[in-house]
Amino acid sequence: MCCEAEWKREVVQDHKFDFINVSEFHRTDILTRLKYVWKYILILKAFAVMGLDIFTAVTMISSNHWTNTIQSRCGDDCAVDVKFAIAKWVFVGCIIFSFLLYGYELWKAKWVIDSRDISYAFTNLLANDYCSLKSYDNFCLFCYIDRSTKKKDDFAFFVFFTFKDWKRLLLADGPRQSINALILYSFANSFGWQTSDIPAYWDNSPITAMLLFSMILTVLIFAGSLILLIIAAVCYVPLLCYIQGNLKASSEYVCHKVDKRIAELLRKKQRQRVARNLALEKQLAKSGMKTMNGEMVLPTLPDVKLDDDALSISGASKPRSKKMEYDNYNMNVAGLGYPPVVEYQTPYGGAGMLYMEDHGR
Repeated sequence: MCCEAEWKREVVQDHKFDFINVSEFHRTDILTRLKYVWKYILILKAFAVMGLDIFTAVTMISSNHWTNTIQSRCGDDCAVDVKFAIAKWVFVGCIIFSFLLYGYELWKAKWVIDSRDISYAFTNLLANDYCSLKSYDNFCLFCYIDRSTKKKDDFAFFVFFTFKDWKRLLLADGPRQSINALILYSFANSFGWQTSDIPAYWDNSPITAMLLFSMILTVLIFAGSLILLIIAAVCYVPLLCYIQGNLKASSEYVCHKVDKRIAELLRKKQRQRVARNLALEKQLAKSGMKTMNGEMVLPTLPDVKLDDDALSISGASKPRSKKMEYDNYNMNVAGLGYPPVVEYQTPYGGAGMLYMEDHGR
């Protein structure tokens, strides 16, 4: 290889949610809150896309021809003739494969969530979303990790996260977006690519306009994602030389960098806690709570004497003999009108052996 790797992935046991107080990373700035709202919007968009995919699959399976005016506009004079019998099963197959990918990603995300590892949760997209929705403090921690990036690591992070969805992009979205692009090309060609009367493309029909713009938007998003994937593939070659491994090694390298960032954040928070404690001690010292030696004085409980038995709370009471307990008991029962307890002499006991003691009273 071109160079030797200077890093090694090590599992850091204390970089788990169980051992870190994520409330220390709580942020109240408006930018972080807007990012949190945007994450909710993206998650809702993902559910909406899944619902539209199900609707599209059911509609195409139950039909034998194109039902939208965009495809039927050019008729038999389309520049590219897209057969419905072929396109239908391409769309349905891509949608089924996308749901299979969702199931596989959910299985991996569950393993990551159960591990409680922060670096794995940060690099897994579904686990990242789950932990962020579960707690706003978790989202703030991820923002701290993402914000503490270094320029030399942005390259590896870009390649890693761009390659995360390559299966979905090429196998689940690629075929059907290619069909959409061919349909849009034939539709625009039927109008002669004119730009003088744009509303003529949808013939004043709101439904046709929404369908047209949604198709254009999805094709453009796919094209942009495909360009980024190509750039990441080109950049992957020098990254492969640096990390000395394959795509799995790049995942370990990113987790290694995330662990280093977490360690830096924990050291920073520790220094802040020490600074706060020193400031608090200085404040207490200025209030006069110190001795002649300069030592801090903590409040104590008073030493209270009781009049009945002259015992001190702070001191240990003297042990009382069984004879004293016997006399006190007789004095108490005499005041209540009961006869005193009789003391019996037994051949095996001393003068102080009581009948009440033999019976466990």
